[in-house]
Amino acid sequence: MNANAIKLISSRVVNKIGNVLYDYGNNAWMASLGTLGQQFLGFYQLTDLLIAIMLNPFGGAIADRFKRRKILLWTDALCAMLCFGVAFISQERLMLYALIGVNAVLAISSAFSSPANKSFTTAVVTKEELVTFNANLEVALKIISVSAPILSYAVLKLASLQATLVLDGISFVLSFLLVFAMKVEEEQPNQGKAGLTFQTILGDIVDGARFIFREKEVFFLLMVASLVNTFMAALNYLLPFTDKLYAQAGSYATLLSLGAGGAIAGALIARKVPNTMNALLVSLCLCGVSLILLALPIPVFLAQSGHFFFELFLTIFNIHFFSQVQTRVPNDYLGRVFSTIFTLAILFMPFGTLFMTLMPNTIQLISFAMIGLGIAIFSLGSMIYLSKNG
Repeated sequence: MNANAIKLISSRVVNKIGNVLYDYGNNAWMASLGTLGQQFLGFYQLTDLLIAIMLNPFGGAIADRFKRRKILLWTDALCAMLCFGVAFISQERLMLYALIGVNAVLAISSAFSSPANKSFTTAVVTKEELVTFNANLEVALKIISVSAPILSYAVLKLASLQATLVLDGISFVLSFLLVFAMKVEEEQPNQGKAGLTFQTILGDIVDGARFIFREKEVFFLLMVASLVNTFMAALNYLLPFTDKLYAQAGSYATLLSLGAGGAIAGALIARKVPNTMNALLVSLCLCGVSLILLALPIPVFLAQSGHFFFELFLTIFNIHFFSQVQTRVPNDYLGRVFSTIFTLAILFMPFGTLFMTLMPNTIQLISFAMIGLGIAIFSLGSMIYLSKNG
C-alpha cells in the first residue's frame, strides 16, 4: 500500500478510538446517574438514530458535490473543537444537556463524513488494491473495537468524563492532521453541476436513487446488504441471552471474544479470496451454516465455535461487499450509494429485532439455526438469481 493509504487507515483508526472513548464514556457516565441519567441516555441514543435516518441521504449528495478530503477535514476540525469545549463543563445537569447537543452535532458530522470516507478511498487506492486496503482497515478496526473499551474504562475509572472528552478531541485532531498530510490529486465529482441549493441537493438524491434502480448489479448488492442486516439484528437480539441458553455463565462474553477473533482472522483471509459476486455470496452462505453450529447438541465449546466462523465469513463478506461497490459504482455516485447503504441498514434492522420481540418462544437455541438457515437459503437464492441474470 502507498503512504496515503496508510495515512487514511491511521486516520480511521484514531477516529474509531475516539468514537469508542466518547460513546463508552458518555453511556457509562449517564447510566451511573440513576433515573435522570437513564432518561437522558434514551434521548442521547435516539438523536443518533433519527439524525442518521434524516441526514444520510443529504450527506451522500454533498459527498458527490465537493472534494471528499475537505469534508473529512471540516468534520474532524468541528468535532475536535466541540469535544474540547464540552470537556470544560463541570456542572452535572449542564453536562447532560451539552452531551446530547454535541452528540447531535457529531451525528450530523458522521452523516456527511461516513459516505465521504468510503468514497474517498477510491482516490487513494487503485481498484486492484481495494480488497487489501479494506482487509487491512478491518483488521485495525476490529483490534480497536476489542481493546478501546478497556482503555475507556480505565480513563473513566482513574480520571473523569472530562479526560475522556479531551482524549476524544485529541483523536479528532490526529485524524485531521493525518488527512491533511495526504498528498492526493482528487477530482471534484459533478464539477459542472448547478449551484448548491436545497432543491439541487434533492435533485441529486433523486438522481442517485434512479442510478441505483437503473444499475441492476448495484441494486442487487444493496438489497443483499439490507436483508442481511435484518438477520443480523435478530442475531444481536438473541446473543445476550446465551448465558441462560447454554446454562453456563460467561457464554455471552465467550461468544463476543470468539467473534472478535473470527473477524480478525476473516480480515486476514479476505485478501486471498477473489473479489467476485460469487465469492461474496458463498461467504454469506457459510455465515448461515456457521450459525447452525450454535444450536447443535454437541459440546458447548464446539457449538460456540460457530460464532468464530460466523464472524470470519461475515468479515470476508463485508470486505468484498464494500470492495464490489467501490469497484462498480462511478465516482460521481459513490457518496449517494454509500449513504443509501447506511440508511437502509438502519431502516431494515428494526424488523429483525421486532420479529424476535413479538414472536413467541424465540429465546431458544433453535433460533440460531433458524437465523442461520434463513441466511443460507437467502444467499443460495441470490446465487441462483445471479447465475440467471448476471
